[in-house]
Amino acid sequence: MLRHLITQDSDLRMVPTDRAELTAAVDRLREELLTGPGPDRARVLTRWIGIARMSLGDHDEARTFLRRSLGLAVTSGNVRAVVATELNFGDAHRYAGDVETAETFYRSALDTARSKCPELLDFALQHFGKHLMERGDLAGARAHLQEALRLRIAKGSTELVGSTQAALDRVDVLIGGTGGTG
Repeated sequence: MLRHLITQDSDLRMVPTDRAELTAAVDRLREELLTGPGPDRARVLTRWIGIARMSLGDHDEARTFLRRSLGLAVTSGNVRAVVATELNFGDAHRYAGDVETAETFYRSALDTARSKCPELLDFALQHFGKHLMERGDLAGARAHLQEALRLRIAKGSTELVGSTQAALDRVDVLIGGTGGTG
């Protein structure tokens, strides 16, 4: 929905490609939300508003919208949406410096993906791996990211493989060079 307006910075965090355009897009989504869409559309809108606000650096508002989206996902029984939103909610907490709460959301998403939603396992591993990288657990980060890479290679998605490889490269830089073991 807004993917084209969000990229990653050198720390592999989401940031706007065009701050003004992303802000305008969020305003349009808010307007649509005010029209009283059904619960599925409201879930999608609140999730993307939360992701965009996180990318813009407004972590409090991001968490408010992501909390609403997660509630709608849980109520609807949409396991895929629960996993995806928990990952975004984890990111919002991580970006705000609340690493303990972030870890709770990442672990929940990872456990659910492993047991009920294996098609999202690579995403859960990637987000949790980045979290571990930022926490300084480079060996744990590498293990999670390598598992994500294997799954993404099997999916055949060049873009996803590239994203995971960039995260692994970042882990190697933090370790002190390529080929380190953490």
